[in-house]
Amino acid sequence: MGDKELIDTFEQSEINLLVELRMGNGLHEKEYENVVKALSVCADEWEGRNSIPKKAILALSELYGDLYNFSLIYADVESARIKGAAENIKKLIRRCTKEKGEMEPEKARVIARLCEYIKEDGNFFKKLQNGKGFDEQQFEKIYQELDNIYEEIYLWETFPKELVNTFIDLYELDLFVYQYRDEEADKIYDAYGRIFSLIFG
Repeated sequence: MGDKELIDTFEQSEINLLVELRMGNGLHEKEYENVVKALSVCADEWEGRNSIPKKAILALSELYGDLYNFSLIYADVESARIKGAAENIKKLIRRCTKEKGEMEPEKARVIARLCEYIKEDGNFFKKLQNGKGFDEQQFEKIYQELDNIYEEIYLWETFPKELVNTFIDLYELDLFVYQYRDEEADKIYDAYGRIFSLIFG
């Protein structure tokens, strides 16, 4: 099965699962199994590569965050089931995006400054995870650099896994809103909105 068929199957299974959740039907077991199967096939195919087809990026980026957010809408046992499914899917996504080998030199050159800005001062995302707050200056550097290179990377047919993982981290920025409060949470949510409009809107 080629990449197009793999991605089409994965995307359709994801849509079916999320539709059930949006309709208030909870975690549909068969649809969840279909997502796991489709994502496992993608992981088997892609974990040995150093890049992933562009067409798969949005589906890979949004699935965990969407499931986690749905787990907060449902109550008790169903919430726990959805959260457990989200964590299992996160593991499969990590298999797909596990970095392997060196990326193409030209692509490495284009994203070098973006990666540098993310990693400086202890890593932007790790600081958020560790409760150190939202670094506005660092975020602005990341955002501006991404804005500068976006038209170029948009033309790529495949994305280096380091960039894919960055997109996933950026898509999941809104999950940190639950970890912080008041003004800090508002800053994170505003940043998420800007990122979403830039690369996913």
